[in-house]
Amino acid sequence: MKKAVLLVVLLFGLTACSTKFSYHFLDWAIGWELDDYVSLDKNQQKVVDGLIDKFVLWHQSEELGHYVAQLTEVEQQIQTNTLTPALWAEHVTLAKRHWFRLFEFALPEMLPIISSLTDEQVKQILTQSRKDEQELIKEFAGKTPEQLQQEADENLIEQFDDWLGSVTDEQKTLIHQYNQQRLSTLDMWLDYRHEWLRQFEVALGQRSDIPLLTERLTLLMTRPDELKSEKYRAILRQNTEAFGGLLLTINASLSAKQSKHFYKKLNKLIQDLRELNQEGIEKLAKAAKD
Repeated sequence: MKKAVLLVVLLFGLTACSTKFSYHFLDWAIGWELDDYVSLDKNQQKVVDGLIDKFVLWHQSEELGHYVAQLTEVEQQIQTNTLTPALWAEHVTLAKRHWFRLFEFALPEMLPIISSLTDEQVKQILTQSRKDEQELIKEFAGKTPEQLQQEADENLIEQFDDWLGSVTDEQKTLIHQYNQQRLSTLDMWLDYRHEWLRQFEVALGQRSDIPLLTERLTLLMTRPDELKSEKYRAILRQNTEAFGGLLLTINASLSAKQSKHFYKKLNKLIQDLRELNQEGIEKLAKAAKD
């Protein structure tokens, strides 16, 4: 069996919230993030708190099982040498569907909260959102392609270090070559984010029209790729497959020590998710009896 490659580094973005310890603070983290954007009144906060509790239980009892299944499938494809760059791209698409399902679940109960927002609260949300956008633009403004590539190299090396223990000079070269050949999407990405925010602002401005608000937020939260041009989507697909190729190449270069580190970390992640999922199922069953 080939050594495991780092095929889940960017798959779910779970490294910050996948452990059992940190997952139990998920409700607090959601509330903390929301506080950065808007100050709710007492009644709104009560409704939001109830939605967060319901969301976390649903996510733990249902969604974590999907994560376990996909991670297990990826591992099986590694073991049978059937994983390809194209299949990797399909896994990334599936992972995005997991993300969109979060909004599909929450959106119906979010709508009355959003429609109850005052003009001042909407102003708070948009002000912070525009601030986020400007900080993002500032992060990349004035940087040369060489500087952007160096940062991309450093970011990927840091993630591979986390999953493999450390990367070799050969693997650093492979990462650098990938970033050299990767097609740039920075301008298209920033344009997409700007358009998303513009349409989000329009949606909030029409929040009293529930059917229209539902239509706009459904697009923004569950089908945002429709805001991207065909060219942008095609390049993203090409880059995703190229990244899959990088992972498969690094797979062949792993040392026994790196492979052991990866398996230990991956198995711990899967086990934590499985146990959390079972815990959520038991909570749900208990709640149904009460």
